[in-house]
Amino acid sequence: MALISNRRKTMNVSSSSAVLSKIGDYDFLSVDIFDTLLFRHCNSPIDAFGFMEEHIETRQVTEYFKDYRVAAEQLAREDADQKGLEDVSLDEVYICFQQLTNCSGTQTEQIKQLELETEMDLLHATNFGRKLVAKLKNTKKRLVITSDMYLPQNFLEKVLEAKGIIGWERVFVSNEQGKTKHTGNLFEEVVEYFGVPHEKILHIGDNKHADGKMAASAGMQSHVVLASKDVPARSPKPKHHSNILAGTRPVSQIFSANFLETHHYDAEKLDFRTLSEDQYFEALGAVLVAPLITSMLIWMKQVMDKKGISRIAFLARDGMFPKAAFELLWPDKYDTQYLAASRRLLTLPFTVLEPDTIGGMLHTTLANSETLQEFLNKISGGPSLKGIFANHGLSETEPLTRNTRKQALGLLRENPEAFYQSFAHERDLLTKYYRSAFPVGTKTAVFDVGWRGSLQRSICEIVGTEADVVGLYFGTSPHAISILRRGGLDYESYTASNGLPSQLAAWFTDFRDIVEFFCSADHGSVLGLKENDSGEISWSTADVSDLEAANLRRAKIIQDAALNAIESVLQAMSAETISKYTRPKDERDLRQFLRKPHRLDAHRFKNVRIFDGVGDTTGESLTRIGERNTHYSNAKNSRWRAAYASQLNPFSYAILKFALRKRKKIKL
Repeated sequence: MALISNRRKTMNVSSSSAVLSKIGDYDFLSVDIFDTLLFRHCNSPIDAFGFMEEHIETRQVTEYFKDYRVAAEQLAREDADQKGLEDVSLDEVYICFQQLTNCSGTQTEQIKQLELETEMDLLHATNFGRKLVAKLKNTKKRLVITSDMYLPQNFLEKVLEAKGIIGWERVFVSNEQGKTKHTGNLFEEVVEYFGVPHEKILHIGDNKHADGKMAASAGMQSHVVLASKDVPARSPKPKHHSNILAGTRPVSQIFSANFLETHHYDAEKLDFRTLSEDQYFEALGAVLVAPLITSMLIWMKQVMDKKGISRIAFLARDGMFPKAAFELLWPDKYDTQYLAASRRLLTLPFTVLEPDTIGGMLHTTLANSETLQEFLNKISGGPSLKGIFANHGLSETEPLTRNTRKQALGLLRENPEAFYQSFAHERDLLTKYYRSAFPVGTKTAVFDVGWRGSLQRSICEIVGTEADVVGLYFGTSPHAISILRRGGLDYESYTASNGLPSQLAAWFTDFRDIVEFFCSADHGSVLGLKENDSGEISWSTADVSDLEAANLRRAKIIQDAALNAIESVLQAMSAETISKYTRPKDERDLRQFLRKPHRLDAHRFKNVRIFDGVGDTTGESLTRIGERNTHYSNAKNSRWRAAYASQLNPFSYAILKFALRKRKKIKL
């Protein structure tokens, strides 16, 4: 002990850049693997076992694989302690696993190989690891890898090379050397290998005890780097600020780990309270929206492959963001297009509407128009209706009053046939456009957020039976059964199918508006189509107010962050690998976040507004937070009631919950 204390060095906890700057002082380096050179795309090492639970190999043995795998390792370590061994191997762990589960030797070997495959899939080079390799390139510095790990040495060598960590001479693994960093004995093997005094060797790792204290006790120079996976543990607890990182599903863990490593790998902590609005929405997009959209697109691909579909049309406006993500995941495999579509575009020209329906569709547009001319410019077929207004003495250019608006709306209701006939040219152009998008003899999927499927029905009426159109929806409400199912149209839904299962009903009730906000395109609603002399068809879109433009900017921040996150994850693993660990319908983490948001999360959305369509320039608050009304009125009219309720004190919440259930049978 005296010899060790004489050469005892100090431990330093430093940023990766500070550690890299110190490397120039040493010719002999020892570096840890996990969370130093490589990181896993999961919350913790044992969560990797959860990624394996859905595989057929583990399901045939037990549905609680993660628990049995953890118990097997604990049992193996207890056996090793009794034998005086410092570590265990993967083979020894699976001997205990076989004893606990009574599975066959063949099954044990299959699951063991599956664990190795899972580790290979989830591991990726850290920012520090990539920078270290680049810094040591073309130098004469000598590098060895030192790790306390049960995985085989030859496997770790393959992983390091596969992930771009090269230039090392040897890998020292505790289970094969019979010594660990935790006791400090493994460092003696490193010193003996280099054949130089202890103090000439710099050891780098993320564990303060094994890589810091014990390396220093062994006489080495020691630097501890901050591991990105530990950022949440070093930060204020989620109950104080946000639930964004609370996801437990594999697809959420993949994106959370990638977010921390990409944006916060050198951070001592992450406090969401200090983030600006833009930074908050960027985190939301990367950690919650990206997993949801990825899971949905994986489901869509599986449906398309099953039905033999290679073409997909994403309907405007909600389809712009999913289309961009789809093309990131599968850039060349499918024929994709972004198609002009809106309820106004397809319903007005092709449907003889009931008078009240006409009034309902045009009421907001007329109410937000200063003159009749402005109103007619907003609707396709508008010029043909000028005669109706002129015959009744209504001027196109004079400002509209409450009475003249009421009179104009009444004239439209009284003349539904004239209203329908005014769209003859628009019908011809739309028919040409959609039949070009859905050629005869093709099978094409159309994606829309939902909820009733009226756009699919309209498209199918236009293109007829010559083209096979399959609808793919984020969600469908119970009303879809009358429009789609009874109409004999083929469709599938990601979060609900005619209201079932019941736990998914929240997507088309409580969370409908926020989903549409997440998917808002950066342009106004499609009003009509135009054809130039060359036969090229272009869209005309509605202008957006300053308030709606600010809303679209917020949505775009979320979308861009989600797309960047998907692109970043794809650098670490392929779309097929992501699909391997993602359930086809894995929306639970975002649903849980929306169902019980933290009050500070709710406040982040208080400026988000919901707009009802063309002509609505002011919209209404998504959450109603800050509105000068009673709690009862605000909560009842909130588009996201859980958000409004989350920022109330317990007493107000209890009273509100009772009042809502008693008066309106509304649950918070």
